[in-house]
Amino acid sequence: MDNTVGRLQNIFPPHQVDLIIGSLLGDGRLECRSIGKCYPISARVRIHQSEKQKEYVFWKYRQLENLVVTGPRRIKTGHDKKRDTDWFSWYFHTKTIKELGVLYHWFYKDKVKVLPKNIFEFLTPRAMAVWFMDDGSNTRESYTINTHCFSIPDQWRVIAFLKQSYDINATLIKDRKQFKIRIGRYEYCKLNTVIQPFIIPSMMYKICNPRNDLFLQSRTDTVSMLTV
Repeated sequence: MDNTVGRLQNIFPPHQVDLIIGSLLGDGRLECRSIGKCYPISARVRIHQSEKQKEYVFWKYRQLENLVVTGPRRIKTGHDKKRDTDWFSWYFHTKTIKELGVLYHWFYKDKVKVLPKNIFEFLTPRAMAVWFMDDGSNTRESYTINTHCFSIPDQWRVIAFLKQSYDINATLIKDRKQFKIRIGRYEYCKLNTVIQPFIIPSMMYKICNPRNDLFLQSRTDTVSMLTV
């Protein structure tokens, strides 16, 4: 068994390990800052989100504060010519340390992010919540997880994990030329049970209460039947 995360668990508290893993599965990335003869020997985690996710960035910063030198900073990332408005985002990164360098080999192959072989042994509900806050979307008809960066076989591994561990039925849907994971409205209540305790207030919009949704739908269906 790969002991990469096991080594991290001996160094960092559980909430930091979960946040780092969830972020790397999502929008976060590792930047290798020091390269030895054969292998990168140190790295840092970079967190970068849009202006809308400012509170989320600051929450992550507070969780990792002892690993960070400079707090979150706002930067201009683009310009909308039609509206003559600028786009901004927020970012910070951890210190460059060898303990994070070991993760680089786990999450990257030839500088491309991959789904680590033994990731599901360490994918706790809290790490899943961070991943969903990073990459999850809520259409109220379904949840989707933006897993485009992973190969299709790796995405099917995630789907198998959800089924085996939580009896959550998911599938792949096409998104332009790529694919992502979809969890339908009759299933995402199961995912809510797993991740909702760890969703922070500013990100609650990403989940909804399917029991209420299904209750309203059931009432609508009943009324329709009675009025036919």
